Amino acid sequence: MEISRSLKPAAITGIDGTSAQRTQAPSAGKRERHIAGAPQLSLESLQDNLRALPEVDLDKVEQIKQALQRGEISLDPEALAASMRAYHNGKDQ
Repeated sequence: MEISRSLKPAAITGIDGTSAQRTQAPSAGKRERHIAGAPQLSLESLQDNLRALPEVDLDKVEQIKQALQRGEISLDPEALAASMRAYHNGKDQ
């Protein structure tokens, strides 16, 4: 796994796998983004859904712990520490 500061835009696709087109329409003095063919969701409902999720997926954490113990995942603590230091110091390796 690599920790990176750069964010890459994700491609937006419709349910059928085709690319959706973004359009912007002004509404009541505010600009809102709309994706053609996508259901319109309110920001509040999205935030509520996000708040309902656990902060940490404990099942996934347990799976990773077990895989580490079985030797299925290799871990280089020195490389991990160096990557974390570089990330928090604002330096990309």
